[in-house]
Amino acid sequence: MTVVSIEPLRRSVRILTRDVAPGLVQVSTPDRVLGFVRDDGGRFTALRGIDPRAADEVGRYPSRGLALEALRLRKRSL
Repeated sequence: MTVVSIEPLRRSVRILTRDVAPGLVQVSTPDRVLGFVRDDGGRFTALRGIDPRAADEVGRYPSRGLALEALRLRKRSL
C-alpha cells in the first residue's frame, strides 16, 4: 500500500493506493473506495466506482498524479 501526498494548497485528504492487477491501482481514503487508475500505456484513466468493470470513466490524464487528483475531487452538483 502506498500513501500519496496531495499538493498542500488543496484540502488535505489521505489517499491510499493498492495494486490490484498489472496496470490497475485501487484508490481509496481510509473509509471508502474512490475508484481506480488504469495505466493505458503512458496515459492514465481515472475510473470512479467500487468495481473497475462497472466504474464510470472520469477522464484520461498524462500522469498518475493527475488521475489520482481527479478521483479525490468530489463530484460537483448543480
